[in-house]
Amino acid sequence: MTIDAPSTETRPLNPLAALTLVLVFPGRTFRRLVERPHWVLPLVFVMSAAVLSGLLALSAGFMDESIELQALRSGHDPVEIHRGAPAAMVVSGIVGVTGATLLQTLLFMAAARLFGGRGTFRRAFSAVCHASVPIGASAILLTALIPFTHTAMSGLNLAFAVDQTSSPFLWGLASQLDVAVIWFFVLLGIAAEPVFGLPRRRARLTALVFAVVSVLILGWMGRGEAVRRVDPYSDWSTKEAGSVVLHMSPSAPKKTLAVIALVWEKAGERVETLTGLDPRGGAGAGGGDRIDCYLYPSLEEKLRVTDNAALAHRVEWANAVHLAWAEGAEAALTREMLKLVDAKTHGKVYTPRIRDGLAVYAGRTWGGMAAREAGADLLQRKVLPDLGVLVDAVAFVQLDERISQAAAGSFVAFLIEEVGVNVVRDLYSDSAGRSEGTEVLLEAALGDSLGGIESRWVAYLQPDTDAPGARSPDAE
Repeated sequence: MTIDAPSTETRPLNPLAALTLVLVFPGRTFRRLVERPHWVLPLVFVMSAAVLSGLLALSAGFMDESIELQALRSGHDPVEIHRGAPAAMVVSGIVGVTGATLLQTLLFMAAARLFGGRGTFRRAFSAVCHASVPIGASAILLTALIPFTHTAMSGLNLAFAVDQTSSPFLWGLASQLDVAVIWFFVLLGIAAEPVFGLPRRRARLTALVFAVVSVLILGWMGRGEAVRRVDPYSDWSTKEAGSVVLHMSPSAPKKTLAVIALVWEKAGERVETLTGLDPRGGAGAGGGDRIDCYLYPSLEEKLRVTDNAALAHRVEWANAVHLAWAEGAEAALTREMLKLVDAKTHGKVYTPRIRDGLAVYAGRTWGGMAAREAGADLLQRKVLPDLGVLVDAVAFVQLDERISQAAAGSFVAFLIEEVGVNVVRDLYSDSAGRSEGTEVLLEAALGDSLGGIESRWVAYLQPDTDAPGARSPDAE
């Protein structure tokens, strides 16, 4: 009597059928996928689910608070961040899901090799893509429930039971390890048997090793998300010190309060002298709401919280300045204060070569050198831009900031030596809010052609010559 060999299913499995059958008949589905591996449809499904859930959460307003906090810390306009968020979500959905699936496949194959499993990358990738279907389905379901739940959180994990502030890793782990992810691990445990030719027990151990490593990675990723979600200013103190509303880190020295108030007043006086605008909430032009100052005890702390390495940076939409209390802080504060009050008064359209030059001059130093010395250094290194470049808005903003700012600051120092601070203040006022016409204003103010003005500026920067003209008594 002849015993027939067990039959093997060889009919191609329809991709759409595999997408649904993997949820109810995973063993049979993965055996068929080993014979005819494919991955495009499940990968596109998970990508689309990730993008769709993000876009709907954004449109429902669940990301507004995090966007505003991000904008406050970075200095970017929240409207611009919100406008760019959909494109970022599409790119992250495509690149992120593809990259994660590739890494999971490599990790899945490495775990299988520990137990003697062998299989092709294509089969393993197909299995991981199909095992990810519950994650995509869960994202779509939770997105559809947003009108009823009024939240973008799944509720299918234990994140609600963990304090994200005190235990960011555990919170991250709890928020990432939900029902859909557990289902994903179970499906891979079933897939490991036909994909790698392993006995059932070893296939389950392969999935267990893969799950443990993945959980640790998910916890680490979730920890980063927990840190991003926590308001870094929740334990900061807020004090009114003269004309500034000061937000101080708990680690900032208490004596700093009196010092920063004095520095702030001096910076405000300097800005008002050079621009005619009062940044301290006075009644003059540019006055109004007081500026908020977020004071960090060190540049390292400021970089950690804001991801901005400058000593100071402004947040125009929030009328705020972030400041690290370190050497050179007063100069950086004065520069940012001038640019902030300029934006508040004149809007986003400005003549950067005049405004930025005034800002550098107001701070008195750039790169540790006085404004004139910084320009002389550029001249000596043969990188000083032509005056025609400085007065052209497009050309100016395309320059390296280390060159454009130093050059503009030295040019404003030259102007003040030539015509005095009052004329320069009028020049700033007349050019503010205009993207063109600086050349005409300069020629009228100095009574010379642009070429003649440039020659006088270069002569002013020569280290072996005295500055032309008498120094204005109100320049400082």
